[in-house]
Amino acid sequence: MLFTSLVDRLQPGLRRLATSLTGNPATADEVVQETWAAALRSLHTFEGRSSFRTWMFKICTHVSLARFRQEERAPIPVGPTVDPARFDEHGAWRDPPARWSEETPEKIAARQEVMDCIRRAVVALPLRQRAVITLRDVHGFSSEEACEILGVTDVHQRVLLHRARTQVRAECEKLYREAA
Repeated sequence: MLFTSLVDRLQPGLRRLATSLTGNPATADEVVQETWAAALRSLHTFEGRSSFRTWMFKICTHVSLARFRQEERAPIPVGPTVDPARFDEHGAWRDPPARWSEETPEKIAARQEVMDCIRRAVVALPLRQRAVITLRDVHGFSSEEACEILGVTDVHQRVLLHRARTQVRAECEKLYREAA
């Protein structure tokens, strides 16, 4: 009974995380199954230093990363977070970010095309950036929890999150410029 309630409570979030990290719902289902199996095999190692939810998301992240490595995807080159050509010699914007329309950001985000753009942008991110933005901005994990799950320092987590958000924002800007 307790196990069933844990599965019911954690399964949707684990699946969203796995789908975001793998980019494939079928693979995500396999990752979540592997996550539960790994958790059951290593339940005796859970020391309670973090919440059970954090521990499960850490396992899911590691299983996803292992699956990603198995697929031997080519690394995505990392460039500057903002194109330096957008600034003049004094550091002022030559090409400023697109202005938000009169609508509130909430109304804009509600439109399906914007959500699709965000999903595509997140899936296109390098795996670690995809993981940190999903953990922080989708699942609401704290910085400390995301660091624990990913096994990275706070500084590295912040850099990954900044780069991920910058890339997603750039893709949304393209959508707004095309619509204008």
